[in-house]
Amino acid sequence: MNNAELYEKNNTLQKRDALQCLQEYEKKIKWKNFDTIIDIGCGDGGVTTEVLKKFIPSNYKKVIGVDISEKMVQFANEHHGDKRTVFRVMDVENTLPKDFRETFDHAFSFYTLHWIRDQERALSNIYELLTDGGDCLLIFLGHMPVFDIFRQLSRCSKWHPWLKNVDRFISPYHHSQDPEKDVRRTMAKIGYRDIDVQCKRMLCTYKTPEECKKAVAAVNPFKVPKELEDEFLEDYMDIVVDMRFVDEVNNNINHSVHVSAGYTLIVAFARK
Repeated sequence: MNNAELYEKNNTLQKRDALQCLQEYEKKIKWKNFDTIIDIGCGDGGVTTEVLKKFIPSNYKKVIGVDISEKMVQFANEHHGDKRTVFRVMDVENTLPKDFRETFDHAFSFYTLHWIRDQERALSNIYELLTDGGDCLLIFLGHMPVFDIFRQLSRCSKWHPWLKNVDRFISPYHHSQDPEKDVRRTMAKIGYRDIDVQCKRMLCTYKTPEECKKAVAAVNPFKVPKELEDEFLEDYMDIVVDMRFVDEVNNNINHSVHVSAGYTLIVAFARK
């Protein structure tokens, strides 16, 4: 997940879901003059500047994107930074920078929180980032077939050495019977108000197996040796076929192979 160039070219799913959620929740966000905004888990900076900033009024004070990856932050500053848009290294599961506390009028996070084990710590930190009356919009994965595939690969002797900590990278809500209730309870315990949590059934579709492999490679959290990456992705796709996520499409024009799977997207909106 440190290859910014690869992620930039293969994150259409993340951009699509971020756009849809911003469109749905834009009327709930209370914009003021000279707002300060943070995007948590900004990655290469593309979603921050190409999607999020389209919804931010032009009189904002500053947008700060943060990510745990130094390589992602460097890429984001080089390709998307400007006088009012900067990117910094930050781990939302760890100690916050002192100058970030109670600083932001709005906090956003797209496709990041499912990588975090200590959900209460992360959500508490987001609460601490906000000014009084500030709001947050967070979207992250619940149940996702990718996690099941990673688990299957981890049981294979060939891949176990690199996937032995597989549970560290599976959404805490992957097997939850009621993720809405789980997230709402945690946010209420922290002190959030006006809490709105929804689980949305979504579908991801890739036009070709190769497109699917690139999308997986862009977010693969495991440090598989570079010389084995292609073989790893081939084995990944073998499981995709076994799980019947591959559809052959025949029509009068051509024959194509699509990869599609359903997943659960958790959307949480709340105020401080």
